[in-house]
Amino acid sequence: MLLSILIFTLIGICLGIFTGLIPGIHPNTVVVIIPLLLSFGIEPLLLLSMVSAMAVTSVIIDYIPSILLGAPEEGNELSILPGHKMLMQGYGYSAIKLTSIGSIGAIITITLTLPLIIILLPPLYSIINPIIPFLLILVVVLMILLEKKKVIALLCFVLSGAIGTLSSKLPINNTLILFPLLAGLFGMSVLVLQIKQKTTVPEQSKKEIDISNKEIKKSILSGSLFGIISGFLPGVGSSQMAVFSSLKRDEKSFLISLGSITAANIILSFFTIWLIGHARSGVAKSVEFVGINFNTSLLILAVILISAGLAVFLTLRISRHFINFIRKINYSKLNLSVLIFINIIIFIMTGVIGLLLSWLCCCLGLFANFTGVRRSHLMGVLILPTILFYLGILI
Repeated sequence: MLLSILIFTLIGICLGIFTGLIPGIHPNTVVVIIPLLLSFGIEPLLLLSMVSAMAVTSVIIDYIPSILLGAPEEGNELSILPGHKMLMQGYGYSAIKLTSIGSIGAIITITLTLPLIIILLPPLYSIINPIIPFLLILVVVLMILLEKKKVIALLCFVLSGAIGTLSSKLPINNTLILFPLLAGLFGMSVLVLQIKQKTTVPEQSKKEIDISNKEIKKSILSGSLFGIISGFLPGVGSSQMAVFSSLKRDEKSFLISLGSITAANIILSFFTIWLIGHARSGVAKSVEFVGINFNTSLLILAVILISAGLAVFLTLRISRHFINFIRKINYSKLNLSVLIFINIIIFIMTGVIGLLLSWLCCCLGLFANFTGVRRSHLMGVLILPTILFYLGILI
């Protein structure tokens, strides 16, 4: 059985590399085959190992296309901004390395504090659950108050929220609707700007980025904490928590915090099935049938530790080669190719309506960029519908 678990863990890592590197392909897209695999008689614990490995590998490797191509998956949307800035300063590899440090640091932190999490999470959730919509409103208010252009920030939140709310009425599968929404708001808008500006990748520095161990530890700890919090608050993703986690600090701290938050979030999404009876991600929801308990949680943790170690190693190796590759080709043409590829995937998955929706979102993403407000306000596309749902306004 142990050998089978290791084999399925390696399969999961390979799937995570695929979903992490290919823009538009998310682990949620792959897990739809789980019922089919079950029908073939594959042991549930083997599928649990595969899905856990895929999930953690994907969130770590996904920073390569997010930072180098401006094509993020859900949760990594804002990595484009500081990550791309560092790429243009000659520190693209360091930007990816910082997210990897944050990810592995959070996984170690969660592992060490797991007994405390198991004890505190259920009673804490019972307190927080009735006031979730009001906590979400508080998060939105704080995010807007942090902006200099508060009216424009509010406008971006409301417009993206309206799109997110109304899109649920469109004839598009609910499991696919996030792709055109997030691709348009965060990915396509960045790609369009880079094509327009004819961006070129400068020569990359061979020096390591300068950041103290104290700052690394602080970013990992705050990121891990906010990752746990984001696991409680539906609709609030890693990007929003990273904004709060790295306040008054630079893009280096932001990237470490974001890596920590996304990693902590994906681990907690599995454990919340056992601890509070709710799956906080589509990937975790796909393995609810296993019946997550203390023993299976230990299996998940072991698989995640193995997968994360390999994923970080592969991320650093792949990113170094990929940076050398993109410097040798026309970056604007590469961006155009990625943009066309994303549009093709959107059309295949969601049709003409999804394609039009993605370009509407792209226009809003460009508006946020031109007006100079944080793109985190565009996460109103998820937060506002969630608030309305918990208030009983949206069904």
